[in-house]
Amino acid sequence: MTRKHSLDKFSDEEKQKLADMQEQFKAAQKEEPANLREHLQAFNDGVIAIIITIIVLEIQPAINEVHYQGFLSDIAVFLITFFIVADFWYDLHLSFSYYIFRPTKTVAIMDFLLLADLSLFPVMTKWIMAETSTFAVVNFGVVFLIAKVVEILTQYFGAKETVKDSQIMRIVMNKSFVIRSVFDLVINIILIIMSLYIPRVAMILYLVIPVISFIFPNRIRLTNKD
Repeated sequence: MTRKHSLDKFSDEEKQKLADMQEQFKAAQKEEPANLREHLQAFNDGVIAIIITIIVLEIQPAINEVHYQGFLSDIAVFLITFFIVADFWYDLHLSFSYYIFRPTKTVAIMDFLLLADLSLFPVMTKWIMAETSTFAVVNFGVVFLIAKVVEILTQYFGAKETVKDSQIMRIVMNKSFVIRSVFDLVINIILIIMSLYIPRVAMILYLVIPVISFIFPNRIRLTNKD
């Protein structure tokens, strides 16, 4: 009653302006997920590009022939990390292209956590370039493992929200997605354990994961209800 009475103080023109503002606000709320999706994609591209740029700057040039072997070793470590980070970018690209259409705050938080974890790769790479020790490679593996876990959560919550909004599609947690997710996590754990004994070999084998992921991308499939 009080609110209705207070509106009587406004003129018809002012009431119309207020109604128009309310409609604009509702329209903005409706479009916000789509805008968030677009900005998250742009943010992902920018952050990952910076991460890769920082990593390549860690390569030390060979001052003379004595340092050339170390120079080649740094390039090898860079390439391994490059393909790992690039693979995460590719997975994010597929996720936002196929089923993350209306990301929520939860999806945004997961995405930020993934980018924060990926931002540690330049430090881990620099550490391994300085010394390919057990401790360095193990920490590299832990950062990689956390990124994989967060990536899977981002895919899950993103697809879940798409299904919830559309009411037409449903998530099919198909066997290939589950098996592939478990496979990635198990491989990461095995490589971390391997790093305790043969860190150099484990570091090289880390290249296998992005290669498999690029050839056989892991994503949630959405199908129509029958």
